[in-house]
Amino acid sequence: MKLLEPVNTDCQRWAYTLTRDKVFAEDVYAQAILTGLVNIHQLREDGAFKSWMFRIIANTFRQSLRRDSRQPEAMPPEDLGNRSPRDEEWTEREARSRVLRVAIEKLSPDQREALLLFEVHGLSIREISQVMGKSESAVRVLLHRARQRLAELLKRDGIED
Repeated sequence: MKLLEPVNTDCQRWAYTLTRDKVFAEDVYAQAILTGLVNIHQLREDGAFKSWMFRIIANTFRQSLRRDSRQPEAMPPEDLGNRSPRDEEWTEREARSRVLRVAIEKLSPDQREALLLFEVHGLSIREISQVMGKSESAVRVLLHRARQRLAELLKRDGIED
């Protein structure tokens, strides 16, 4: 599927962001691809394919949770960052990154989803509203509250910039 090639990596990352489990993410993504193939006729414009797939992935993930009664677990702090030890010590940047990721895990699921879709995956407010099935104003509120909460958590951990 030619439409999938340019967004494949982003879609895989999104599945992993939601599930926080590699095997579960692969299952969700595979099922989302099948759903996308079956429903490709519903895609109105090619430019909306990425947000359309993100929504299918999110819906597939939620359906899997409901079906399996399987709840995602927070990643252990040691798995949150990409380590690149230098003389067995973390650099200040790596430590800050780890603190940020732990703080993001403390956001509500909706806040985390909106924030990651906007900041990491680069989706617009409109695209996020489509992915999450919420109004654009609700997404703006989620982003605002997520940023406020994140700032509070980071300030508490001694990171203010």
